[in-house]
Amino acid sequence: MKKRILMATMIFSLIITMAGCGKTQAPIVNKESVQNGKSIDVETSATVDGTTSASVVPEDLVEEYKPKGFTDGDAKKALFVVGDPRKYSVNYDLVNTAMKHFEEKGVEVELRDLYDMKFNPVLSLENFYYAKDGFGEPTPEIKKEQEYVTQADYIIFCYPNWHDTPTSIVKGYMETVFAKQFAYQDTDKGLEGMLKGKSIYTIMNAGFLGGGRGYIGDGVGINDEAWDEYMNAFRVMDDDTAGFWGVENKGRFVNDRTPKNNSENYKEELTKLREDLIKKLDKDFFN
Repeated sequence: MKKRILMATMIFSLIITMAGCGKTQAPIVNKESVQNGKSIDVETSATVDGTTSASVVPEDLVEEYKPKGFTDGDAKKALFVVGDPRKYSVNYDLVNTAMKHFEEKGVEVELRDLYDMKFNPVLSLENFYYAKDGFGEPTPEIKKEQEYVTQADYIIFCYPNWHDTPTSIVKGYMETVFAKQFAYQDTDKGLEGMLKGKSIYTIMNAGFLGGGRGYIGDGVGINDEAWDEYMNAFRVMDDDTAGFWGVENKGRFVNDRTPKNNSENYKEELTKLREDLIKKLDKDFFN
């Protein structure tokens, strides 16, 4: 009898557990949360980082910018290749700041927002032998991007640091657009870059790289050794890419000191970040 009662109890418990699992819902993120005893709007506070992986610029501080694009004129041209779907992120704020500054300096700017374009980063079978071996012709989509690259003097890749490498959509752009017989070719002495006279640059918002802002030697005393290790590793990768394509590597602007989303001095800190980027661009491009 006791065994029957025990068995019935176990079965009943199992049924209740399964029913509960079937009704489990995804966590609901409220508009407000409590942190350190204070009510926080999670759309603009530091808690957003745990919810959306985003460093978010408050709506009233977002400065959108639409560049004028390339013309047939003789002015220098900068091609911005952007791989960040979040127009409100700190990373995209750096993009807007840089594009505006280039145009103020008389450089024409063309924006290729890969998410807006719905760019396909997958190196498909259709494109594979063209991209890797130079066989055949590029697809219309790839040919259009190559025309922008051909016009550009500066090619600026912009993306957040997710795995210490270009985001997948940017890497896919590199793999498919910078194809063999367009960006490089075989010679008797080995591979030769075909994009001479151009340069590449990277703008990247980051975290956990040692705490710096700029490039090699620009640590801020948090962990300068780690910062320089990362920056030197990025330089090796960028130099290799530049050598492959025959272009100059102008370096990077990396920000690892993003204002906290709930900072009381957010506006001032964001303004300082924008100013630091402009100073670095002036040093790398206009001095």
